[in-house]
Amino acid sequence: MPTTRRCRPLLPLVLLLALAIAGEAVASPRAGGGPEGGSPAGSLAGGPPALVARSAVLLEAATGTALYEYHADDPIAPASLTKLMTIHLVLREIEEGRLEPSEVLVPGPDAWAKNMPPRSSVMFLGPNQRLTVEQLLKGLVVDSGNDAAVEVAERIAGSVPAFVTMMNREAVRMGYRTMRFVEPAGISASNTITAREYADFARRFILLHPDSLRELFSLREFTYPLAENLTGGNREKPVTQANRNILLGRYVGVDGLKTGYIDEAGYNIAVTAERAGMRLICVILGVPDSGGVSGATLRAAESARLLDYGYDTFTIVRPSYDEPVPPRVWKGSARNVSVSASPAPSVVVRKEDAPAVRTVVLESLDVEAPVTTGKALGVVVVSLGDREIARFPLRATTDVRRGGVLRRALDSIVLFFRGITPVRGEGG
Repeated sequence: MPTTRRCRPLLPLVLLLALAIAGEAVASPRAGGGPEGGSPAGSLAGGPPALVARSAVLLEAATGTALYEYHADDPIAPASLTKLMTIHLVLREIEEGRLEPSEVLVPGPDAWAKNMPPRSSVMFLGPNQRLTVEQLLKGLVVDSGNDAAVEVAERIAGSVPAFVTMMNREAVRMGYRTMRFVEPAGISASNTITAREYADFARRFILLHPDSLRELFSLREFTYPLAENLTGGNREKPVTQANRNILLGRYVGVDGLKTGYIDEAGYNIAVTAERAGMRLICVILGVPDSGGVSGATLRAAESARLLDYGYDTFTIVRPSYDEPVPPRVWKGSARNVSVSASPAPSVVVRKEDAPAVRTVVLESLDVEAPVTTGKALGVVVVSLGDREIARFPLRATTDVRRGGVLRRALDSIVLFFRGITPVRGEGG
């Protein structure tokens, strides 16, 4: 069994010790909610944890609600969090049929581990090797291999610079103003993210690639190279490396995502967990060594405390609403069209506020054909007490074609004499 060299995760005792120390190591509380360091809106005194991190965001994944933020818009180098964009582009290539997980690659010299910068995390790619795209992805996720990042960049785009162009084009397409990359591994301090943008990116990544949590990010270790990966008389010994996300298997519900470190930024982590139907995403950037505890341990401890705060304080409410009256369709092949809230109403509130969540339906009662599926014909308004907190569109669930000449003529006469101006049924 391949156990020649083995990198083990930190012991649970160390993590528990860090959790205790982290609570004592902060000289002044930083449980802030915004760039000025104030508390989050509606937070309980002493509720959010104090952090030593430079920046942090806690996000509820289904609604995108920010439950906690601290200096969330400060630009910080992502380190190996960069690789999540690299992985996103690889998975997109696979999902769109331009790349197969079983495809066999031969690592080029630029991707050999020995050619990576000093202190690089690597999966030990080298000469006289071959491996599948699937193995390369596991090395990219579990080992955080800088060599793996170079190899996938060259395979997908032909060169690292061309792949970086793809990364930045995708960041712009997704609407991020600060997220920018100069290479695909996270080695450079010139890569830039913010906690807010990265938490949103992690949320969208999970929505786009949900199976990757189970197939890649939940893996606690990976061994490479195996005998099947060696060619030309290569007799390299296999290396088993542990996932640097030490919360896997130790914090209930954690199934991703990524860690990173470079000297200029400190220790970074993007971690996600799901409990009782609520998924949280925690991004913590710029954790230093503190109080004799390494930043690698502290980032896990602070993530656990922030996740605890989220699960202890908030809950998802999926309120019911009165069945909408099917809007009247004028000049159409049908007299009415059914509507339904899309997406279904869902809000995140403090647990003690959940009983006060209320809904009211506001809808258009008259619409002119043709009606296209998805057309917004009203809203479900969700309130907490007397304060509106969210709106969810009521959308047509079917198409209604334009009616015949006689139907259109008769309805036009009725509309004229009643003074009714129906909404147009086309569009979103």
